[in-house]
Amino acid sequence: MRALAFAQARAHAGRYVASILAVVIAVGYIVATLTLSSTVTASVRTSLAAQYNTTDAVASGPDVDLGALRSVPGVSAVAEDVAGYVRVDSAEQGVSYGDVLSVSGSPQLRWQSLAQGEWPTSPGQVLVSADSGISLGAEIIVTAANSGESAADPSARVVGFVDLSGSAQRLGGTKVFATPEQAATWAGDSATREFRIVGDGSVTPDQLVERVAHALPAGSTVVSAESATDAAAAEYLGGTDILSTVLLAFGAVAVVVAALVIANTFAVLLAARTQELALLRCVGATATQVRRSIRTEAAAVGVIASILGVGLGIGLAATIGAVATAAEVPVPLSTLTVTPVTLLVGLVVGIVMTMVAASAPGRAATRLSPLAALVPMESKPEHVAASVIRVAFGIVALLGGIAATVMGVIGQQVMVATVGGLLSFVGIAALAGRIVPALITAAGGVLGRMIGSVGELAAGNAGRNPRRTSATALALLIGVALTSTMAVGIATVKDAAPVAMDNQFPVDVMVSSSGSASLPEALGTDIGAIAGVRAVSGLVNADLMLDGHGSLQGYGVDAAQVKDVLRTDISVPAPGQLVLSPADLTDYGLGAGDTVTVRGDRGPFTVSVIEGVKGQPALVDRADLAAASTPTIDGYWVRLGASTDEEALAVTDRITEIARQIAPGSDVQGMTEMRSAIDSILDTMLMVVAGLLSVAILIALIGVGNTLALSVLERRRESGLLRALGLTRKGIRAMLIWEALLVAGVASVIGVVFGLVFGVAGTASVFGLGDVSLGAVPWAQLVAITLIGGVAGVIASLLPARRAGMVSPVSALSS
Repeated sequence: MRALAFAQARAHAGRYVASILAVVIAVGYIVATLTLSSTVTASVRTSLAAQYNTTDAVASGPDVDLGALRSVPGVSAVAEDVAGYVRVDSAEQGVSYGDVLSVSGSPQLRWQSLAQGEWPTSPGQVLVSADSGISLGAEIIVTAANSGESAADPSARVVGFVDLSGSAQRLGGTKVFATPEQAATWAGDSATREFRIVGDGSVTPDQLVERVAHALPAGSTVVSAESATDAAAAEYLGGTDILSTVLLAFGAVAVVVAALVIANTFAVLLAARTQELALLRCVGATATQVRRSIRTEAAAVGVIASILGVGLGIGLAATIGAVATAAEVPVPLSTLTVTPVTLLVGLVVGIVMTMVAASAPGRAATRLSPLAALVPMESKPEHVAASVIRVAFGIVALLGGIAATVMGVIGQQVMVATVGGLLSFVGIAALAGRIVPALITAAGGVLGRMIGSVGELAAGNAGRNPRRTSATALALLIGVALTSTMAVGIATVKDAAPVAMDNQFPVDVMVSSSGSASLPEALGTDIGAIAGVRAVSGLVNADLMLDGHGSLQGYGVDAAQVKDVLRTDISVPAPGQLVLSPADLTDYGLGAGDTVTVRGDRGPFTVSVIEGVKGQPALVDRADLAAASTPTIDGYWVRLGASTDEEALAVTDRITEIARQIAPGSDVQGMTEMRSAIDSILDTMLMVVAGLLSVAILIALIGVGNTLALSVLERRRESGLLRALGLTRKGIRAMLIWEALLVAGVASVIGVVFGLVFGVAGTASVFGLGDVSLGAVPWAQLVAITLIGGVAGVIASLLPARRAGMVSPVSALSS
């Protein structure tokens, strides 16, 4: 039977092409993802190893003494590495965040590669990465998040560039390099220190680690350079693991779609071989032998396709790595790495997926009686009604999903709504055997009235085998539904997000201080003088105590001024009032109308509590705050008079420039800029997700073409009879094209409707149903997705339709 199985596989090799292609694409996607993940890991580790390639041991701890390390026998040199998270402000690139790193004073221990300029030797001199966009000689401002009035001079001049191409250090924002003393000053409390130790060769690295360990104070550690490299790589690779997981999730979608295509392929092939399988039973083959033969065929298809898929995935990963390296993408992909696990996963996924998908058709084939050999080749229509269990499960899942989605929308619980969407989709998939044929029948009736008998024949053929048609449509429906959900969700989020941002940031521009540093009053005056600024209001704050309720960070405002800068309504205090948000009222155990005593460093004052809006800060009258405490100017709220986004961005840039000059380290947030950034992120996300889902859609369309191609073989005598009765070759081709259009069109419509409903529901579960506008739904995109799905189905049918039209009536009827 094994020889017979391989002979059958060779004889029907052409019919397995589509299944092989589906497996190749799915396996290739997964292998490429795993290979890229391994490549990033290896590249990051290789680039970080350069930092420790002249190092034998690395020590760290709060009380490590540099002199004590240098006095350890066997130590040749020690470098202190200081790092910290900082804010970098430059005229050319604006505000960015990243790390300040120290440069060793010893050339032997410098791991950085100087591309241009000179090494920093004194405070106020820095290096930046060559791709930072900051020019040589430029003045930049470097501050830590906790810098205050006593912070050191944040100004520095760029004296050189460090080449970080192909290095992991390009990740994580802007990189600034300075002397250890300067780096420690700027980093402040966020500074981390480690000491790279080089031996003199008299002892092994492990022995040196032991000697250094004895010289360290309690609470300090020392590890080998290799262990330090592994630890540093782990910090950089945390985000890539999440990305790999997300990509593999899309790979799982592709695998599910490919499995549906394979199952359909084997179902059609085995139906076409009814006589052959029954004759095998007649000459003595048992059902077990027939099943084993089918499994052998599936294994052969899976092995061949998996090997090709693994090769495709590795080649794709190598191409992406080469292109990314040439384009200087800030993700290290220079060291192509293919692990045994990647190869094993690719092969196992492809083979197991193929055999599992082929198991159900194989079991169905062995139920044939030997008398089935007398039945003509065309398969009998499958039972239309789905099983009671399947229908009941589908109904329960669909109703439960709808209920969970409604609860998530009403309660604004996005996770509940997500679970509801998944359950609803499972329910639709389980009921596809009922839903898809019914819709195809309805659409076919319309088509028949429009184009006549060819349309009626196409509709009849599409609905002849409901289970097969449903599986073909479901494969396409998955990709279309996910794409539509993302398109609708992102479009409605882009419309609802500005309203939420207005509630969170009720002003056009907010200038805030860095840490405890107070902003100068001159800054507010200069901002108010800028053309395009309508109003400015200072925001002062102080640490207060509420008698019997705890501490409070209070903000003082002038009611007349602050009303001029607000774009949305928030509660503003009059003299003798304290405005608290609903959440603060709950936390402090207060209610609207309560009287409470507030104490500052200058004395107490009594206020009446007023309930504010959600998310607003605790506000008091500015004069009341000044009488009770010593306030500092924490920020400025600015209202713009610009009429367009372009004008608003220009005014915001001018405010940023003035703030950089008068209050170095201050932060400027413009709502127009933030909205533009969010729109850009959402648009990019949509393109990336659509690109990833296109893999599943491509596999599904291969399935559409494959099902039609195999059904052409299955209906060969029927097609010959239609030709003999007068249907032309053009009519045969048109019938198959319309059949493909019905299946792909119905699948696309169902997917788009699902995406519309649950895309809107997802946004409503985040922002609230009242903030979702149906006018924001991308109707044009949804129509385009539907049309693309239908047109793609037509394209997938062209080759099978052409082959069907080329068969002569005589040869078809004699088969």
